[in-house]
Amino acid sequence: MKKDFLTATDFYRLTKCPHWPYFERFATAAEKKLKRKMTDAEKKRLEDGLKHEAKVVRKLFKGVRAKKIRTTTHPEKDFQTTLAAMREGVPLIYQGTLLHGDWTGRPDLLERQEGASSFGAWHYVPVDVKSSHELQKYQKLQLTFYASLLERVQGRFPARPAILNSDGERMDFVAADMLREFEETVVELERIRAGERPDPVLRKDCFDTGPWGAACERLATFQNDIALLYNVDVRKLRALRGIGIRTLDDAAGMDPFALDGAAPGLRLHGLEVCKLQAQSLLHRRVFVREPVVLPSRGLEIHFDIESDLPNDMDYLYGFLIREPAGDRYASFVAESLGEEAGMWRRFLDWIGGLPEEFTVYHFGAFEKTRLGVMEKRHGGSPALERFRDAMIDLRTLTSSSVVFPIYFYGLKTIAPFLGFRWKGSVKGGSQSIDVYERFLKTRKRKLLDDIISYNEEDVRATALLKDWLVAYAGKLAAYDPPFPWTTVYSPKPLP
Repeated sequence: MKKDFLTATDFYRLTKCPHWPYFERFATAAEKKLKRKMTDAEKKRLEDGLKHEAKVVRKLFKGVRAKKIRTTTHPEKDFQTTLAAMREGVPLIYQGTLLHGDWTGRPDLLERQEGASSFGAWHYVPVDVKSSHELQKYQKLQLTFYASLLERVQGRFPARPAILNSDGERMDFVAADMLREFEETVVELERIRAGERPDPVLRKDCFDTGPWGAACERLATFQNDIALLYNVDVRKLRALRGIGIRTLDDAAGMDPFALDGAAPGLRLHGLEVCKLQAQSLLHRRVFVREPVVLPSRGLEIHFDIESDLPNDMDYLYGFLIREPAGDRYASFVAESLGEEAGMWRRFLDWIGGLPEEFTVYHFGAFEKTRLGVMEKRHGGSPALERFRDAMIDLRTLTSSSVVFPIYFYGLKTIAPFLGFRWKGSVKGGSQSIDVYERFLKTRKRKLLDDIISYNEEDVRATALLKDWLVAYAGKLAAYDPPFPWTTVYSPKPLP
C-alpha cells in the first residue's frame, strides 16, 4: 500500500478548496463520478509551467554551480541524493527532495547561504519559482513547510524563504511569523489524513482551480449549509457553527444584535450581511443594503485585461468607450509573446490622448494589479497615473452594497443574473488563454478574433452592471421575483 505522505501540495489544495485533500484520499464512488477531469489545456499549462520554471532558473542563476536532482517514484532514494548534495555544499540544488517521517517536500530550489548547520558553515533556504508578483498565503505555507523539513534535516530553521518570478524579483518573508498559522493548518491536514471530513465549504476555487467543485456544491446544498453564503471564510463558518448557526434557515432567522461578539470574528455588520444573504438565497430576493453612489466624470470607459498568467504576460487590453454617437469598442493586442512591450506603449500613447475628464470602470482588482506589473516592467507615464486615479472597481462597490441570490459574485454570475449572455465561442478567462496559445502556434486569425470578441463581451457585461447599479441600487431596496430585469442564471434549487 502506497504511503500517505503529507506534501506541500496538500497546503495548496487546502487553501484553494478545503475538501480537496480529503476527496483525493477518501472520496466515495458517487463523489468520484463528480470529479472534474484535468483538461488538456490544464495539463499543457502544467508542462509549460515546469519548462518556464527551468528557464527562469537558468536565467537567474547563470554561472552558479547547480545540481538537478532527477526524481524517481521513491522519495526516500531522492532524499538521499539531495542530502548528499547538501553535505557537499552545492550552491544550488534544483528539484531536491526533503523527507522526515511521513512528511516530504520538493522545493524548486535549495539555495546555500552562509551560517552554520549540521552540514558545516552553510545551510539551505527553500526558494520557489512562481509567476506571482506578491506572496500568496499558500506559497508562504508551502515554504514554511519546507523550512520545517529543513530544520529537521540540517538542524537550522531557515529564516527567510522566498519566491522568484520571471522578472527576477525576489520576495521573501520571515518564516517564523507564519509558524502559528502553519501549525494550525498542519493540525487540520492531519485530521483529514486520519479520515475526518471537513465541514462544507464552497468557493469559486473549488470549481476553477480544484476538480471537486461539483462534489463540494452537492454536499453544501444537500445540508442546506451556511457554506452557501458568499464570502464567509472558514474561520467565520467555524464560529457560526460553534454557536448553532449551521443552515441557511438558521442564518436567515438569527438575531445579529444578540449574537454580536458571541465568538471571535462575529461582529454585528458581518452577521447582518450573513442574514441578508441567507434570506436572499432562500427566497430569491435581491437586497440593496447600502445605496450605491457611482462617481462619474466625463467620458465613460469600461476596461478589461486578458493575461496569459502561466507566461506572466498581458496580451489584450479592451475598452468599451461610451460616446455621444454610441458605444465603441477598442483594443490593443500582443500577437506574439514578444509584443507585450509594444502593446503597452500603444496603450500609454492612447491614454495620453484621453480628454481631461474621464471615468474608467473595471471589475475586480486584477486590472490595477497588472498595470502596476507592466509599469515596473516596461515603464510608466503621467497619463498612466491619471488613468489609474480614474479607475472604479465595480466588484468592490457591488459586493459591499448589494446582496444577490447567487453563490459567487464574479462577473460571470452577476451579469447573467442581470440578463447578460456571453454568446461567443470563448466563455471564460482560462479558455481565452487556451485559445491565445493555440493562436500563437497556428497563427489562425479567427482564434484571435474569438478572443477579442470575448473581451468585448466582458466590457459590455461590465457596462451592464454599471447601468444596473445606477438604475436599481441608488437607494435602499428589496426586489422579489419577477424582477424588473430578466435573469438568465440562478443557483440550483435547494433540496
